[in-house]
Amino acid sequence: MDLTAVVTGAARGLGLSFVQVLAQAYCNIAILDIGAAPTEAIESIRKEHSVMVMFYSCDISSKIKVEETIAQVEKDFGRIDINVNAAGVVSDEPFLSTSEAILDRTFNINFKGSYFVAQACAASMIARVEEARKSDPSANSGGSIVFIASISTYIPSVAQNISAYVASKDAVRGLARPLAIELAPYGITVNSLSPGYMMTDMMRGLQQQQPDLVRQFQRETLLGGGEKIGQPEDLQGPLLMLCSRRAGGWITGQDILVDGGAGSWKHPAVLGN
Repeated sequence: MDLTAVVTGAARGLGLSFVQVLAQAYCNIAILDIGAAPTEAIESIRKEHSVMVMFYSCDISSKIKVEETIAQVEKDFGRIDINVNAAGVVSDEPFLSTSEAILDRTFNINFKGSYFVAQACAASMIARVEEARKSDPSANSGGSIVFIASISTYIPSVAQNISAYVASKDAVRGLARPLAIELAPYGITVNSLSPGYMMTDMMRGLQQQQPDLVRQFQRETLLGGGEKIGQPEDLQGPLLMLCSRRAGGWITGQDILVDGGAGSWKHPAVLGN
C-alpha cells in the first residue's frame, strides 16, 4: 500500500500483530506505546519487509503528549494515512468495589487515548487533503481510522467482573458512526473491530490464573471446535481490509465482530447446563 500507519498499543499482543500485517502490505509504521519498545520485532519487520518502523513512547491519555508525538510522526514519515487504536487495559473487579482510580485508568487509556490519537491523526489527514485540493479540488483520499472494541460489547461475561472495561469499549465502538459522518467529506473511513476471545499474552496470563475460564471461552467459540480460541492472526485480514482503500474504501461507520462465532449464540456451558 506504500502508506504510513500509526498503531497504538503495538509493543505486543494484537497491536504488534497489526503492525506485522500492515508491514506485509508495505506500510511504514509508527508504533505508539507506553511500554518498552519491541526492538527485536521492529528490526525483524524492517529487514523482512523493507519498511520504515519507528517506536514512540507516548502516554496516550495525555492530549498534549499525543499531539506532540503525532507532530513528530509527521516530521519523520511525511504523512499519516492509517490509524489503528489497539491500546487497552482491563481490570477484573466487581462493580461495587471498582474504585475511581480503576475507572479513570480504564477510560483514560481505552477511550480517551483512542479519541486523542484518532483526533490528532484525523487532523493530519485533513490537512493533507486540504493541501491536495488546492491543485485538485476532487482530492478525497484522506485515510482510514480503526478502533479496537470487544466482543464484550455484544455479550455479557458471566465469569468476569469487567464493567469498567465493557463500558469503555462500548464508548470506543460508539465513536465509529459519528466520526464517520464528520470525516466522510475528507474521504476518511472510520470503523471498529470487535475481537472475540484471542490468545494474546494477556489471555495466556489469564489461562494460568483461571484455566477453567479460558476453557469456557474455548467451548463458546464455534469455529474452535470447543478446543481453541482465536489467534491474533485471525484479526489481520479484517484489519487489513478496513485499512485498504481498494478492499474497504466503501465501508465506514461500522463495527465488525471477529469472534469465531462466540457471539452468535449462548452455549450451554455459559448457562451452566
